[in-house]
Amino acid sequence: MLTAILGLLTAITYGAADFFAAIATRKVRVVVVTALASFTGLLFLLAVSPIIGTKFSEEAFFWGLMGGFSSVIALLALYASLALGPISIVSPLGALVSAIVPAVIGVAFMGESFSLLGWLAIALALIAVVLVGFVPSEHVELPKPRAIILAIVAGTGIGLAITALARSPHDSGIAPIIVMRATATVLLGTIVLIGLLRGQKAAASNEPLTRKIWFTVAGAGALDATANIFFTLASRSGSLTVTGVLTALYPLGTILLARLVLKEHVAGIQKIGIALTLGASLLLALA
Repeated sequence: MLTAILGLLTAITYGAADFFAAIATRKVRVVVVTALASFTGLLFLLAVSPIIGTKFSEEAFFWGLMGGFSSVIALLALYASLALGPISIVSPLGALVSAIVPAVIGVAFMGESFSLLGWLAIALALIAVVLVGFVPSEHVELPKPRAIILAIVAGTGIGLAITALARSPHDSGIAPIIVMRATATVLLGTIVLIGLLRGQKAAASNEPLTRKIWFTVAGAGALDATANIFFTLASRSGSLTVTGVLTALYPLGTILLARLVLKEHVAGIQKIGIALTLGASLLLALA
């Protein structure tokens, strides 16, 4: 029960972070938003670390470092795949792969096993991942091979990043998340700095960047860091497979906020995905 609840909280919080990041990228370049969100997320983690607790060790540092490298590769590949499109196919493909990777690792290498009810719930959740992430379009064209490869790389990177957090020592608190965030901040910050030195602008348009935009970026970073905490707690309380599959439902949080804040329409197929999400979560809790 606790794992299922924390897994859903992880997905919704990740999705909320993506929502705020998407709003910010209308004004600020994607790589700048990602780098600044990583930095503000790191500051948030350092602020809450005395409350939650941290224990740095070689193992915690190693898995945090692996998570950081994987997350940077995942983000760069994700945004590149979304730019190539179509988003309606590329986005759910990446989410599906990000669910499959920890499931394979959990079953094949960590000895995880489930009852028939558990496998049914996981199957329903995987279907929900695709339906929730699908964005219907009147003119859906097939993605180019490069977009498919990038989406698979992105999903694999996300799956490996969350698996790294799950493999970190249970007594390490949020130390691995801090290392992961610091690694991502340094790598992405270096990319941004190189771009600025080459004359690239931080803004995505000629419009002035307001304080509201920077608060939006900071909010995205804090939410993403919170999602990392929820995931780590979920993976330590139960199965990596279950947590990974539920985490892949992160488009759910984006859809809900877009509906509430921007009054965007939720497609019928996405409503079916949301219903399957709730049903699968209930089955996982019972299993």
